[in-house]
Amino acid sequence: MASLFQLTTDDIHLLDAGAGKGALTEAFVQSACSRHERPNRLTVVACEMDERVLGALRLTMERCQSLCAASGIEFDGEIRHADFTESALEFVRDDLFSSAKAPFNAALHNPPYRKINSDSQTRRLLREAGIETSNLYTGFLALAARLLCDGGEMVSITPRSFCNGPYFRPFRHEFLDSMSLKRLHVFDSRSAA
Repeated sequence: MASLFQLTTDDIHLLDAGAGKGALTEAFVQSACSRHERPNRLTVVACEMDERVLGALRLTMERCQSLCAASGIEFDGEIRHADFTESALEFVRDDLFSSAKAPFNAALHNPPYRKINSDSQTRRLLREAGIETSNLYTGFLALAARLLCDGGEMVSITPRSFCNGPYFRPFRHEFLDSMSLKRLHVFDSRSAA
């Protein structure tokens, strides 16, 4: 996944929403460090709300720091122990109190796949941001897309259910108005890669 990025900038700002133990972030850093033309600076914001994996995520960030140092890349890693939906809302709300758009030029994630109840806090937060969706993974994609600067890139592992059906129509319209799909890789089975 990390090798799919085309980033040519000297200053990479990576968002890993729902980072887990940080495997995708570490793969991204390894890829950046192994490129012929490496960035000068790599900033990572990893959001994770599960306390049980925060220790492992910290260790991953330390490994990323070491990898970058060995490659001459300045590294700044931040772990946000927070619900990504809640923390992203302050940047994406379209009101007088919203902050400026976050300066991410890369987003890499494997978002959680689960239905969102129509009366849940998560659904209410997404609606506040003008995002109408019935599954958390499309909420993550929509929020991450809004957090990318112009020309930013996103690589994500998701189910393909957003590609059809009426439930995901509002998401598809918004997502494809702001993003263009460059590559899709379809797995034959959900249980075997």
